[in-house]
Amino acid sequence: MTTRRAFLFAPAAASLAGAAVLAGCSSTARQVPIPYAIVLSADPRVNPDTNRRPSPIQVTVYELKSPGTFQSRDYYALQADPQAALGKDLLNSDQVIVKPGETRTLERPGNPEARAVGIVAGYRDLENSRWRLVVPLPEAQNTNIYKVWQFSPNEEKIRIAVGAEGLSETDRGRSWWPF
Repeated sequence: MTTRRAFLFAPAAASLAGAAVLAGCSSTARQVPIPYAIVLSADPRVNPDTNRRPSPIQVTVYELKSPGTFQSRDYYALQADPQAALGKDLLNSDQVIVKPGETRTLERPGNPEARAVGIVAGYRDLENSRWRLVVPLPEAQNTNIYKVWQFSPNEEKIRIAVGAEGLSETDRGRSWWPF
């Protein structure tokens, strides 16, 4: 009798375990955000003082749901209280000081809600420099139906020149190799 119960119980247990595995697979995210790195390269002549000597510069990177509000705000509003200035459009922010000739990298895991990155640099001469830059982010990848074999997307590198007269995007790329 015990053998018969075990014989009947085994398929039921296997069915429940299979259902749990399938439920776990179906509950995974349908989109995978693309991780990215912002590579900030400062010009050796960046942010000159009154004697034309280069100086370190503060750079703030804002991860945004939408760039519209960011583009309409002035430098001082963005620096004083970014959350109040950007509201629900602000997802995250990072701030770094970049020395003349230095390269700094900010790595981010990506966010499926993020559509752009706003970059602000604290130039001494704000009126005569391009202190703001908006860079669109890659859209999140849709996951495949076979989530067991889903590869994580490769990191996208976004290269930004922190030049003597302003910010500019210089290059962008992602490795094609999936590992």
